[in-house]
Amino acid sequence: MIDVDLYPNVWEHIANIGNRRGHPYTFYQKCGFAIVGVVPDANGLGKPDILMAKRVNPSSSFDSSP
Repeated sequence: MIDVDLYPNVWEHIANIGNRRGHPYTFYQKCGFAIVGVVPDANGLGKPDILMAKRVNPSSSFDSSP
C-alpha cells in the first residue's frame, strides 16, 4: 500500500492490500488482528498508517438486547 494514492477509493485499496515489502501487518493478522482502517498520507504522500484491532475477549458474546 506504499506509494499509492488511496483517494478516492480508500476501501477498495484496503480490500486489495498486498504485502510487497515485508510490512508487519501480516504478522498481526496471524495473531488475530484485522485491518479496520487506514490514515492516508500519515507518513508523507503515499505512505499511510494501517489501523488494526482485535477483540479483547473473543470468548464473550455480543448481546444487543436491553
